[in-house]
Amino acid sequence: MSRSACLMIALLIAALTGCDQSASEHLNPREQKIVAQLPMQDAYDHNISRMAELLAPRFPAVPEAQVNQVLREHLTVQDQRQDLFKLYSEDHFNDAEFDMVIAATADPAKARALSQSLEGRQLAEKLNRLMRDSANDPQAKATAAQRMQQIERALAERQQAATAR
Repeated sequence: MSRSACLMIALLIAALTGCDQSASEHLNPREQKIVAQLPMQDAYDHNISRMAELLAPRFPAVPEAQVNQVLREHLTVQDQRQDLFKLYSEDHFNDAEFDMVIAATADPAKARALSQSLEGRQLAEKLNRLMRDSANDPQAKATAAQRMQQIERALAERQQAATAR
């Protein structure tokens, strides 16, 4: 696998795991808004599909559906949900900034208009910096590396079983 593909997978996993994994059923108002207004399942499905595309060439005997299954076993939508709670927390974005993110996510025209404004570019830079910081967090990197090893081990086992038939 190319270095860029490995890096992309590592960044996607780090993005999915760069947070406190403790789950809580009690959501604060910001978290409720995140759940209600951000397309978490769509983003999760996209991330899993992208990682499966990147991993599939390394395990050609493993059907893509099984690659997806292995990824979903090790990277859950709950992991991504917790990451989004941390990323979009009130510690990082005030209410006005968060409302702009929500509006841009829901409406492509608003997203284009926002990207052309100074305020929008500053918000995008802030979001990109926070995502990089999360992906570069030592704890997130360690968790991502551990999960990647588990994923690769599970895929290698399936690869070996498929070629032994």
